[in-house]
Amino acid sequence: MAEKGKKKAIVIGAGVGGTATAARLAHAGFDVEVYEKNDFSGGRCSLIHHEGYRFDQGPSLLLLPPLFHQLYNDLGTKLEDHVDLVQCNPNYVIHYHDGETVTLSSDRAKLGAEVEKWEGKGGSARLEEFLREAGIHGQLSYEHVLGQPFPNFLAMLRPNVLINLLKLHPFGTLWGRCARYFRTERMRRAFSFGSMYLGSSPFDAPGTYTLLQWTETCEGIWYPKGGFHSVIQSLVNISESHGAEYHFSTPISSVVHDTKGKATGVRLENGETKLADVVVVNADLVWAHNNLFDKDGGRSRIENEQEKKKSNKKLLDPNLAKRLWDKPHSCSSISFYWALDSVIPSLNAHNIFLAEDYKGSFDDIFKRKGMPREPSFYVNVPSRIDPTAAPEGKDSIVVLVPVGHLHSISPTEEALRTFADGSQIPNQDSQDWPALVERARKQVIEVMEGRLGITGLREKIVWEGINTPQTWKEKFNLTHGSILGITHDFFNVLSFRQQARHPSLKGAYFVGASAHPGTGVPIAVAGSRLCTQAILSDLSMPYPSTYTSTEKQRTNPLDIIQPTSWLYTIENYFINSLPYLIGSIITLISILSYYLYNNSNNGDSSVSRTSIIDIIQDKFTWKYFRSIFTTGDSEIDLILIIILSATGFLLLALKFAPEGEPRWMTDAREAQRNNELYEKQKLQQLQNQVKSQQELLEAYQNRG
Repeated sequence: MAEKGKKKAIVIGAGVGGTATAARLAHAGFDVEVYEKNDFSGGRCSLIHHEGYRFDQGPSLLLLPPLFHQLYNDLGTKLEDHVDLVQCNPNYVIHYHDGETVTLSSDRAKLGAEVEKWEGKGGSARLEEFLREAGIHGQLSYEHVLGQPFPNFLAMLRPNVLINLLKLHPFGTLWGRCARYFRTERMRRAFSFGSMYLGSSPFDAPGTYTLLQWTETCEGIWYPKGGFHSVIQSLVNISESHGAEYHFSTPISSVVHDTKGKATGVRLENGETKLADVVVVNADLVWAHNNLFDKDGGRSRIENEQEKKKSNKKLLDPNLAKRLWDKPHSCSSISFYWALDSVIPSLNAHNIFLAEDYKGSFDDIFKRKGMPREPSFYVNVPSRIDPTAAPEGKDSIVVLVPVGHLHSISPTEEALRTFADGSQIPNQDSQDWPALVERARKQVIEVMEGRLGITGLREKIVWEGINTPQTWKEKFNLTHGSILGITHDFFNVLSFRQQARHPSLKGAYFVGASAHPGTGVPIAVAGSRLCTQAILSDLSMPYPSTYTSTEKQRTNPLDIIQPTSWLYTIENYFINSLPYLIGSIITLISILSYYLYNNSNNGDSSVSRTSIIDIIQDKFTWKYFRSIFTTGDSEIDLILIIILSATGFLLLALKFAPEGEPRWMTDAREAQRNNELYEKQKLQQLQNQVKSQQELLEAYQNRG
């Protein structure tokens, strides 16, 4: 029972967004109850345990640390008081198909040297330029995207958004921004693979997301001791200290609302109704719209007719539910959790194995929506940085193999697309998960053994856990088995994305991957603040005092920020305006030279300064320009204006269109790849024949 005078809030789902919002609401004075279908908190940020081995089921990295510091500051405490963070350095070791490795580090000197090793002289300077631009993306995103709601399209016309829009490069691609600064394919791959954390291809993800490379390099990659779930558990503890209650193994059937369009609580699967002033949905957004919001508000639901009602129920907004269902979704994964009987020294804490056909691998996943023929994959060894993750002298390993998300093959079934018989397009739908898992396992082991120079990896595995697109879907109600929800292309972010408030039901709110500001653990943390602010604003409740700025109070004279000298201000203005001044001078000189040349050809070699000015004034008139640029026929002029305008808009659209490669280039690369594969197969067959003949010859000699 809620205390008298306290508002009641129910949170559906105990993932990172749900627990962060529960902690915020409890801290703000709400009576909070959290209902979770599983018997553990954290959702995808949960742990898997096996006989002394520990694995992060999903995310293992703490990125964008300012968002976590802001969360704990808002709760009146500090991140360091609850979570023991260890910085990962180096950040990654990237393994290429040719046997070479690249080490990415937060040490700028080491990273610059690594880039120059491959890029040559000037590589370090280009790296700094890249990080400078990526830093602008990061800071602008903190200020104008992650911390601001976009309730309608007019919100995208806010001056601070429009002024900074082009600086964010949302119309280019992550790959395009990397290609802008790095000259080698190796470095472009090294600084673009991070889009996997967003469930997107670097060839499609907006250029804004170079902020990932910036935060990893400049803010660092951090690992919470005890696994990432220690962050979630700390939020559960903080919310419980403010009176919040958690109910595990308690799935929700529907969100209850009245005839006035106001959410009044939830109905549990057992038929029990729980009333509340606000309901926050941390379940998968698309699944929630297709399952939790009935047109009748759940008021007619009774336990013994539950399944019947569920199969024939009318959704509150079927068009919205269908539209969200059809939106492009991020990838899924086949994830392995391996307990090894020994240590593999050649593995770092975070390892990336990139496919030889880098773009083709991403296209197989994101364009063809299939299981890649040659995967790029991520290997995390938590025991490398936290010894408690595995028994002494042994390793726990997490392998994430991105694959396409599930697609419908019938009204009730979904499957994964695969490539059969050497096809270049997915031509088979498969639900044979043991076969798909074995194929992924075999590819991973072969690549790791080949590139690390080890043998017997399969024999070292003493226990294995597995997640497939199907298990992600069933365990966490993830639509299409997509592990990161709706994608982040331009038309699925900002105002195009679901905001915290339910579009038609008052008192219902969303937080999590597919809601604004987007997917990823730190982004969901930022979303929890927006969700809480929306609730407090709708109920006319003040923000907690801890939400005020935490900027350092500068009372010490040594810390006071001094004003910029007028001399430096003039210097900055001059430097910024210098290109425009040079352009103006060149234009003026060109005009003067043109008229001097014309007058000299006319026999007038003495052109006075006054006459030049007069000529310019005579020519720079509307009548003169109209005589040059129009035909004199109003109708023809109108047609020409329409054609030129349409051409201009088309060129503008092409200019800002996401960068990609022409189809002929893709086909050529595919043909080359297939030829190489064919040659390898022929060579292997020849080697097998030679081996067979040698064995027969040896057998014949032994018999003789």
